[in-house]
Amino acid sequence: MSKSKSIAVGFALGSVVTAAATLLSTPKAGKEVRKDLKVNMDKVKSTFTTIKRDGIQLKEKMKIAKKQKREALQETAASTLDTIEEDGSLETK
Repeated sequence: MSKSKSIAVGFALGSVVTAAATLLSTPKAGKEVRKDLKVNMDKVKSTFTTIKRDGIQLKEKMKIAKKQKREALQETAASTLDTIEEDGSLETK
């Protein structure tokens, strides 16, 4: 399992355990607890949506950076070979 999935699973599991502990030990009335849960679940959903969106954007940026790196390495290699050929240090057959 990837590190990001492990973090997400841990976060979700921690949220569920915390919610259960809160429900069992709360001095509030049922209506108040349900209202608080709804508000908190909306916050959790929003947070997960944000994390997912940011993760997708990061993945795309990493793809672009990888492509740019590959192109830069190819250009550098080609330039180095051209320089060596011009200097006569590399014999062509």
